[in-house]
Amino acid sequence: MTQYTYGGSPAAVLQDTAGNVVPDFEVLVYRAGTDELVTALYEVDGTTPISELRSNDNLSQTPGAIRSFKAADVTAIEYAYNGPGGSPVRWYEAARELAQEASSAAAGALSKADGGTVTGGTTFEGGLSVEAGLDVTGGATVDGLDVQGDLDVSGTFTPQNLQLSGMRIYNPRVYGALGNGTGNDAPFINAALSAAYAAGGGWVIVPSGTYMIGEILRIFSNTRLTLMPGAEFRRNYAGTMLLNGTSDQDLGGYTGHGNILIEGGLWNMRGTTSGLTASAMCVSIGHARNVTISDILIKDVSGYHAIELNSTKNATIERCKFLGYVDPGGRDFSEAVQVDLAKSSGVFGGFGPYDNTVCEDVTIRDCYVGASGTAGTTAWPRGIGSHSATVDVAHRRIKIEGNTFEGCLQYGVVAYAYNDSTIAGNTMKGCGAGIRCRSIISADAADSTNTSGVVTNASQVMENLTIDRNVIVDCSGFDDPILLFGETTGRITGVTITGNVVDGADDGENGIRLYYTSDYTVTGNTVRNTGGTAISQEQVIGGVVGPNRVYAPAGSGISCDTGTGINITANQVRDAGVNGVHVIGGSDIQVQTNYIKGASRAAAGSWGIRCSTSADGLLITGNKVRKYGSGNEVAAGIGITSTCTNVKRHGNDLLDTGLDDQSTGNEPSPFDAAGALELLVRPSGRYETTSRLRSGTTSTPTSQTLYLVPIWLPQGLVVSNISFVSGGTAMVTPTNWWFTLHNRSRVALARTADQLTAAWAANTVKTLAIAQATAGAASSYTTTYGGLHYLGVMIKATTVPSLVSEGSVADVLASVSPGFGGTDTGQTTPPTVTAGAFTAGAFGAGSGILLHGYTS
Repeated sequence: MTQYTYGGSPAAVLQDTAGNVVPDFEVLVYRAGTDELVTALYEVDGTTPISELRSNDNLSQTPGAIRSFKAADVTAIEYAYNGPGGSPVRWYEAARELAQEASSAAAGALSKADGGTVTGGTTFEGGLSVEAGLDVTGGATVDGLDVQGDLDVSGTFTPQNLQLSGMRIYNPRVYGALGNGTGNDAPFINAALSAAYAAGGGWVIVPSGTYMIGEILRIFSNTRLTLMPGAEFRRNYAGTMLLNGTSDQDLGGYTGHGNILIEGGLWNMRGTTSGLTASAMCVSIGHARNVTISDILIKDVSGYHAIELNSTKNATIERCKFLGYVDPGGRDFSEAVQVDLAKSSGVFGGFGPYDNTVCEDVTIRDCYVGASGTAGTTAWPRGIGSHSATVDVAHRRIKIEGNTFEGCLQYGVVAYAYNDSTIAGNTMKGCGAGIRCRSIISADAADSTNTSGVVTNASQVMENLTIDRNVIVDCSGFDDPILLFGETTGRITGVTITGNVVDGADDGENGIRLYYTSDYTVTGNTVRNTGGTAISQEQVIGGVVGPNRVYAPAGSGISCDTGTGINITANQVRDAGVNGVHVIGGSDIQVQTNYIKGASRAAAGSWGIRCSTSADGLLITGNKVRKYGSGNEVAAGIGITSTCTNVKRHGNDLLDTGLDDQSTGNEPSPFDAAGALELLVRPSGRYETTSRLRSGTTSTPTSQTLYLVPIWLPQGLVVSNISFVSGGTAMVTPTNWWFTLHNRSRVALARTADQLTAAWAANTVKTLAIAQATAGAASSYTTTYGGLHYLGVMIKATTVPSLVSEGSVADVLASVSPGFGGTDTGQTTPPTVTAGAFTAGAFGAGSGILLHGYTS
């Protein structure tokens, strides 16, 4: 069976007797000159049967045309259809292959074995098939060329299209484009694009030259558009440069024209040229799948965007440059590359349907956004991002990687209603701000409208973002360099901010700012020279901040305002203008193992660590705070206001910075204020009433009086023994003596056995074992909270021994709550402490002696 090709030519167009095109109409095929109906029709692949041949519909680029097809064993046909009045209309067409066969027959003088040379110009309208190579010296014009060997053309080779191993190549110059900077080349470029589409796909290659674009260019499915080096598309009308489809198409979701590659060339929008200053788009893609745009330069756009990806899935924009922008008025927020959704004609004007299809799986990488230098232009307001949204849907898996943004007036990147997305490895220099991640703005009626058309006046959760290894320098103060901005009805959750460098933010802007953000990690970042706080958190939940390096913020180093369950750990904060770390309200905040040096640079009187405004449930431990060494210094290493509650504070190294803890219900450790030296000399596992370094004297208790000495003990400490130390005077004729452990309310928790007449020599440590606790007879007691406890000592003897102490204070001072010193008088045998049966009396029965005692 031999197949012959028909249709697909300008002559194969169905028309009525008046010359009107007849679209979408059934056509019959007869063997020429007969009434024999040809039914063995195939697509151009030669294998797919055609059940009914029809002329192209109105949505086609060539309405009424007969597409290319093949017929079996028929060398000439007649098309037939019922015309006006029912009269059949026929017209004749010869198979394309006939010209080839005739040429072969006429070339009988050429040796089939040895070949030959055709030196004159030759036209092969029906195509030419060459197996062993073709050498043309005088030029050739062919409608179709199939070369299986080599092709060597030293003259001019002018095919309308060229097929290389199944790849169809189209040159707009063949269709009439001049590329000389005059006229309007758009119709001829469109003709090449349409021919590629009509053939089922192809490669449109634009040679170097300046092509004037006087109308919109339309690219369709399965098309590669390449502008060669030196090629420029120069806009010359007030509209979009290129769109993937037609305005009347109705292809929803991702079913529009896709499988598109656009590459190369200068796309000059000429936004400052008279008549071209109104808002316009350069490249607009919608309802598409599988789109790549690479290595193009888009210059001087007015109002809208260099590239809009709308309702697009699986798209890549790479190695492109976007230079120069013109604001025609009211467009100070435009992005060079916009990622958008099919919301309305006001959002995407190319075509519908407006079904709120979002973008998914989009990668934008290795691009540059900046200024063009053209008079009357600026750099772009925003580099990459979005400014429209719809409740119930969100863009997903957007990757913005390795791009450079220079001089953007607002932001480098704006991620608006993005989920599962990454912003990584970008450089932003001299922009107004860096990265803004924003959940839907509830106050915006259009954006807070849901997919059912109801205005919700609410936001929605934005989740799973990674902001990694970006370098943001010299921000001019439009906003914070890295900003996550959620709402009560639309928190931003599941965020990792890691490895970024922020250096410089003017006008009081923070370095990294999190607002209504939850379940986040901020780690490995370096933040320097910000006008506000380096790392600012407000209305946050479940965050981990640290380790990070902070240097010389004008505000505080790290702040947390109204946070819940926040861990600020292992950060290095140097030369903060205000506080090193500031906790403002909130609950369950941990500030641990941070190094803070030189806070309060802006004015004296701030703090290394400041907790204020009714913060509750704080854990402040293991931090190291140091003064700057000159000039403005902190009021204290740690400053906690009286409105704060349930503070646990221990193990902090404050040296000479001091401590100002006015909180209530706290569980503090005296070692915070003691300084590094006293902490270092405290024996391991021992908790002391007062450091040995300060116990340089002795005090003598009054016989038969119970004395309570304050001691800080952590929660969960097992106390098995209580010890006191005698001075130079030994005990004489004792009859009763014992030690006790009490809580902050003076309730006895444990006691030793009565030592009765046992001796206590001078300069001797007496360590007595626990014999009874609140649970009854016991050898130890485990503390139930961390904070203030008391060690008690009672001695009845004719001569009470002197005990090592820090000294004593008058009862008028010692008896002030919570107090210390003498309580109950007339004591002899130990009290029963089971079930908390004994509570020591009020202080004031004896002087406030500060005895040196300890637990073990």
